[in-house]
Order: sequence, then structure tokens, then C-alpha cells
Amino acid sequence: MNFPGRCFRTEKIFLYKVVEAVIAAGATTVNIPDTVGYSEPQEYGDLIRSLKNNVPNIGRAIISVHCHNDLGLATANSLSAVRNGARQVECTINGLGERAGNAAMEENCHGD
Repeated sequence: MNFPGRCFRTEKIFLYKVVEAVIAAGATTVNIPDTVGYSEPQEYGDLIRSLKNNVPNIGRAIISVHCHNDLGLATANSLSAVRNGARQVECTINGLGERAGNAAMEENCHGD
């Protein structure tokens, strides 16, 4: 399940219920994007952590993230998401992508 737009504008309780429902319906990956590239790392990580803490069946799905680089934070947001429970990062080689680009694969694969 790929959520369109910016999940940060969605009421949290509603987001938790929708994520829980799509997993119950069979989704094995839930993508939480920052498609407008305006999130900050703390905010993005907090959202991922809140999903882990408030969606009862979240362990049955992979949390995936997709960050755009409009403010130069795609890599920082992706790493913050991973530190808070995301298991998949959608990224591109050299960060190439539409508009300002996406998180760069080589910047996300440094190991921790």
C-alpha cells in the first residue's frame, strides 16, 4: 500500500486505522512517503515510530519510505525513518529523480 502525498497532514488516529486495515486486508508493505520533500528528520522518524507503536498488526508488514529532496533532507529523512523502524528505503542512484530528486542510494548504504 502506497499512501499518496504527505502523511503528516493526516490525522494520526485515522492514519493508524487505515494502515491497520490495509495490513489486515493483505498488504505486506506499507509505504509512507514524503513526496513533497518538506519533512524534517525528527518529524519523519517520529511518524514511523508512532506507526510502530500504535498499529497493532504493523509487524506483519514492511514499513517502506520514499523521500524527495526538495529541501536537501531526503537522505536524512530516510536514515531517521530506518532508525525508527522502517525496513525499506525507496531511493535512486545519485539521487536522480523528478523535481529535486530522491534519496541517494549510495548515501543510505553506509552501514550503521
